[in-house]
Amino acid sequence: MNKRNLSLSFTLRVMLLLLFGMNNMVTYGQNKNNVTGIVVDQKGLSIPGVNITVKGTKSGTTTDFEGKFTIGVTSPSNILVFNYTGFISVEKSASDKQPFKIVMNEDRQSLKEVVVIGYGKQKKETVTGAISTIQGKDLVDVPTSNLSTAIAGKLSGVVTIQSSGRPGEDAASIFIRGQSTWVNSRPLIIVDGVERGSISEIDPNEVQSISVLKDASSTAVYGVRGANGVILITTKRGKEGSQKIIISANFGAQQPVNIPNFLGSYEHLLLRKQATLNDGLDPVNDPLLTDESLEGFRLGNDKYKYPNLKWYNEVIKSMAFQQRYNINVVGGTKKVKYFVSVGYLDQGGMFKYTNTSNKYSSDTDYKRFNFRSNIDLTINKYQTFSANISGRTEEKNGFPDVSNVFQTLIAKVPYAHPIFNPDGSYAAIAGQPNPVVKIANSGYDNTRINNYDIVGVLKNDLSFITDGLSLDMNLSYNSSMGATKGYREQPDTFYFNPNTEEYDQITESSPLTYVGESATDTYTNTGIQLKLGYTKSIGKSKINTTAIYNQQNEKYNANNPFVLMGYAGRVEYDYAGKYLAEFNMGYNGSENFAPGNQFGFFPAVSLGYVVTNEPFMESVSSVVKFLKIRGSSGMVGNDKIGGNRFLWQGLYQYIPPSPSNLQNFGFGTTNPSSLGGIYESRSENRLLTWEKSNKQNIGIDAKLFDKNLLNITFDVFSERRTNILMAARSLLNTTGIPSPQYNIGEVKNWGYEIDIRHSHKIGQVEYSLNGLYSFARNEIINYDDPAGTPEYQKFKGYRIGQYRGFKVLGFFTSQEDIDNSPSQTTLGGPIIPGDLKYEDINGDNQIDVRDRTPIGYSNVPEIVYSLSPEIRWKGFTLSAMFQGAANASVLFVSNAGYEFGGAAGGGQVTQTHQDFWTPENPNASYPSLHLNPQHSNKNVNSFHLKSGNYVRLRNVQISYDLPDKFCKKLNVSNVKVLLSGNNLKTWSHIDGFDPETLDQNGEAYPQQSVYNLGVNINL
Repeated sequence: MNKRNLSLSFTLRVMLLLLFGMNNMVTYGQNKNNVTGIVVDQKGLSIPGVNITVKGTKSGTTTDFEGKFTIGVTSPSNILVFNYTGFISVEKSASDKQPFKIVMNEDRQSLKEVVVIGYGKQKKETVTGAISTIQGKDLVDVPTSNLSTAIAGKLSGVVTIQSSGRPGEDAASIFIRGQSTWVNSRPLIIVDGVERGSISEIDPNEVQSISVLKDASSTAVYGVRGANGVILITTKRGKEGSQKIIISANFGAQQPVNIPNFLGSYEHLLLRKQATLNDGLDPVNDPLLTDESLEGFRLGNDKYKYPNLKWYNEVIKSMAFQQRYNINVVGGTKKVKYFVSVGYLDQGGMFKYTNTSNKYSSDTDYKRFNFRSNIDLTINKYQTFSANISGRTEEKNGFPDVSNVFQTLIAKVPYAHPIFNPDGSYAAIAGQPNPVVKIANSGYDNTRINNYDIVGVLKNDLSFITDGLSLDMNLSYNSSMGATKGYREQPDTFYFNPNTEEYDQITESSPLTYVGESATDTYTNTGIQLKLGYTKSIGKSKINTTAIYNQQNEKYNANNPFVLMGYAGRVEYDYAGKYLAEFNMGYNGSENFAPGNQFGFFPAVSLGYVVTNEPFMESVSSVVKFLKIRGSSGMVGNDKIGGNRFLWQGLYQYIPPSPSNLQNFGFGTTNPSSLGGIYESRSENRLLTWEKSNKQNIGIDAKLFDKNLLNITFDVFSERRTNILMAARSLLNTTGIPSPQYNIGEVKNWGYEIDIRHSHKIGQVEYSLNGLYSFARNEIINYDDPAGTPEYQKFKGYRIGQYRGFKVLGFFTSQEDIDNSPSQTTLGGPIIPGDLKYEDINGDNQIDVRDRTPIGYSNVPEIVYSLSPEIRWKGFTLSAMFQGAANASVLFVSNAGYEFGGAAGGGQVTQTHQDFWTPENPNASYPSLHLNPQHSNKNVNSFHLKSGNYVRLRNVQISYDLPDKFCKKLNVSNVKVLLSGNNLKTWSHIDGFDPETLDQNGEAYPQQSVYNLGVNINL
């Protein structure tokens, strides 16, 4: 056959022949007859390398280069089984007429199982690394504005923590296999082969697939930036065929969830009276606690004299709206293929009073416009050019200092003052701002950011030099720039005295004024990448090699650019589709380190064994359809070590003469003179380098029973992270300068992951059930604990970020109990029955800072899991996902945790505080109440440290695909209508706050529930 007429599919089949081998005859019994024939595809082209076995025996062979075979059988009743990767298995009786002509059909579902890896792609069956994947189609219908939250619970080994629900700032922190460093655990983000800073603003409608690389084998090619894992995002591309237009429109209602429910004025003051008594004070001296005052607050007849405001409820809307629209256009010819996507998001804020002035809106709105154009052009027989052009414009709005308003809402007592005075003016008290004024009439900030990404790839087929040789050249440019414009005003505010009915002015008005423009962080990144590939088949062996050179220049604001360069390589070996081996390496350099210490070598190796491709597995082939065992080991790095740039350099600073400057050179004692001078503020360390991560992974991939009835992936991993940058803690501070930075930190991290997927069809009902479970635990090996540190106060042996405080034994039950226990008055008193009783860790009969010890967990969960059922019937689809986390702790202090927290308005109380300890209520759930914000009870302790475990109904969706007849009448291909919800219900041990919050003061923007109506139309 003429080489020019060889199709791509035939070429692949020739390669796969070498995977499965030729003439691999197994010895049969002595009495046998030969069966001969040929195996072809639907087009009549012969298929080399087809695996043929006699069902129920170990007898087998493979087809030769021309697709022909000969196999011995012992009986005409024998059944021959024909298996070939990418094709549907065929069974045929040996008694049929010979020679056989076996026609095999492509298994299109299997052919789609291609996994994107670093600098390339692999068939899922031959992957030897630990990689989790998800398709873009599984993300587009999730009614969330952020891609980082859309992946929650959908990828094994991935932990997401969303600590804020503010539009435009609701990105989740992402951890891959937990934490192995306390410096920077952010994974590397790669979009279409180019490094990017975040996945948050990418429109899910643009995404084809997401791959998460977790072990050393899959990340070693990224060398110095691969230790925290890598997230690869591949965007959609054009396809040959007629043009298709996909339109989606979604309209959703947002509701804030987990809002703290503070008590009203009367209930609040009753607790205040009890706390006053507990602190040894006389309530008579507090005018708010007189009988007349309490009765007035109980009746609530005069809202000016006896205000009763739950500030959170007063300023937070019960509902806000969001809209999402997207149009995708895809199509192409043999010469040109294209994919174009345009998206728009409008997410409303949740504050009331934001349009009261009719001059502007101060609500926390967010708008985003996305655009992407991916073009693939066939230049000639040997060259193709791809151009990816994308951009997004973001606009974020809001009143000034949003976080400060949340501090006021959570701290301001309900009886402070009303929102408005009787004459309609704003009410206020000196030193206590009115939060409505801050929201409605203090001005606003408007931020606009423009992002542009351009990638050009020239692919060169060099088969005219030698078969299997290729060269790809990649140029990229990424930029982000923007500005914030500020406007400020101030209205008149007054204190109204309800007894005298007089007004005292607190603030004077000032008109709305433009206060200027400030630039947002400016970022540019230019990169170049060259990739040389070579594929060779020799007998049953297939070798695929890749060599990469890359360089990028990153520039932040006006700083000098960061320059990174490196080489990467991969060698893949596949023998007969059974034995797999892979070697990966990265050799990277960063100019952020000292000369001579700027480059590092990061190797990794992985092995795989496809057990089901062995003839001896035929006896269980009806149950075990696919079984692969894989393992990897290697070294990767992390150059995000924190600190200033060029941290290895010594630093000297000049101190000018100044009598008030304490860091000068003084002479004399009575009236010392100050001469100023130069001093060393940082010592040199030319040995500073990146973190190193030694990783191991063992995994099993299995498919059981027919039709993907049960798919299982199981991984066990371990990691040792060394060279973590930190200030030396064991050195004496005798030099007069801060402790030098050294690469002395060390952590080990280990765990396991299970991914189970089940699908089945019963009659007209199809269903699936997917379950994920991931566990990752870390332990600090070295934190340079100073000599003499008690074991329980060392960091060694404990988790990264684990909380430290006092262990609570219970409540003091009596004064005798207090007298017979170690004294804890130094922590703040008075100590009375019902107060928290701490454990004397060091046994010195005194409770103080030396008794602080590790408690609970960190705020990053060790366990994450999800369960996702789905049912499909006659165009209807019902799906849900329950997602949870465990082995995490959340600390709430100050106004979020303690009664009468103190700061910014006096502090509030909740129903939790009503069940306080008294002699009459010895089984109370909360200790005795105290006004003192520095009381012993209000230290960080195991009582106030709450479990961060939760189960969340992350999303629910019901959709209906309109019948084809109806769609034809509309002249469209498909119409899907859907109702969906996100973040609908959370079960946790925390009241009033979200278990994912990282703000221990409770001052974060609440997360949102979303109820969405959408329609997708394919033209």
